[in-house]
Amino acid sequence: MENQSKVQAAFKTGSGVQWSDQAGCMFCAVARFFRPGYRTNLVDQWLPALDGVTAKLAAGGTVADVGCGHGLSTVMMAQAFPKSQFIGFDFHEGSITEARQHAKEHGVTNARFEVAKAKEFPGSGYDLVTFFDCLHDMGDPAGAAAHVRQALKPDGSWMIVEPQARDRLEDNLNPVGRLYYSASTMICVPTSLAQEVGKALGAQAGETKLREEISKGGFTRIRRATETPFNMILEARP
Repeated sequence: MENQSKVQAAFKTGSGVQWSDQAGCMFCAVARFFRPGYRTNLVDQWLPALDGVTAKLAAGGTVADVGCGHGLSTVMMAQAFPKSQFIGFDFHEGSITEARQHAKEHGVTNARFEVAKAKEFPGSGYDLVTFFDCLHDMGDPAGAAAHVRQALKPDGSWMIVEPQARDRLEDNLNPVGRLYYSASTMICVPTSLAQEVGKALGAQAGETKLREEISKGGFTRIRRATETPFNMILEARP
């Protein structure tokens, strides 16, 4: 609620609120909020639900974790697949600093972190690109999708973890929807509006809108690989 005055002003101007202008506790709070779900599901359920990805990572692959925040997801994957190399990217420099410290504290040597935007992160030939709860926050999700497409190997996969939202408002009127619409109003939509294009999908985008943005990036195979009560896990392939 420290952001209330900023968001209230943004409602009048439509200019949004930059992620870097959010209250200082926001970044740690977001990491802590999503950590239990990642710890429970990421390695044991979400990655195995993708087409042949765990075999590639076990043998030694290269992964870009885009919008990594404090790097919790990156470190978890790096610990599970020591033969693979992981690079966490985020456009918020403070979060990247925290991610580096987090990896150091856990003795992870096969992960590194760099400041970069989703449409500009460096490298190519990735076996896997991951977006954890961040595509809907981006100003230009279609542009991010196009960049992922060119960064992947021809047989690579893009895993998009998004809030579990239905396409229609009335289908989101439930306890989970209350939480996500509140977060969308205070965080997701203002953050997107402050960026280029300002698509403002919000936390309750729904699978149909997400598929539209992903397909604009050149992906022809999109499927819901698995789900939880809080998240949908989409796999996109060229």
